[in-house]
Amino acid sequence: MNILSSIYSFLSEHSYLLPIGLITLTVGMLLLTLLPADVMGQNQLWSYDKLGHAVLFGSWTLSVGLYYHIHKSKIVKLWIIFASGTIFGILIELMQYSLPVNRQGDPVDVLFDLLGCLIAVWILKKILPEEISTKTLSRSS
Repeated sequence: MNILSSIYSFLSEHSYLLPIGLITLTVGMLLLTLLPADVMGQNQLWSYDKLGHAVLFGSWTLSVGLYYHIHKSKIVKLWIIFASGTIFGILIELMQYSLPVNRQGDPVDVLFDLLGCLIAVWILKKILPEEISTKTLSRSS
């Protein structure tokens, strides 16, 4: 059993962790992206902003995909999972642009959000059990 299968098995057995993690991650992302910039302070960590976008939105997209698969027991349509992460990223950038929170929407941030979502979908393809693929093939035949 490889590490990705182990992660999937652990989350399946402890499925209560997914909604807790997803809610925590969503609230944390909203706070990090919508709080005024001066509240965050000057820290060298913020110079890795683009990498942070990819990691945060990739983690969020991965969590949504796992939640949907484990809790709904349905075949995950990865394009919908990818679209949800991408739309979430776009909405945050639009809110940064339009709300008076001393933040600026950045199209490059959206590109890194998208990159994180793509990586998450690739990981989902590796994590989801093999029998899901066989069920899909047998239904389409």
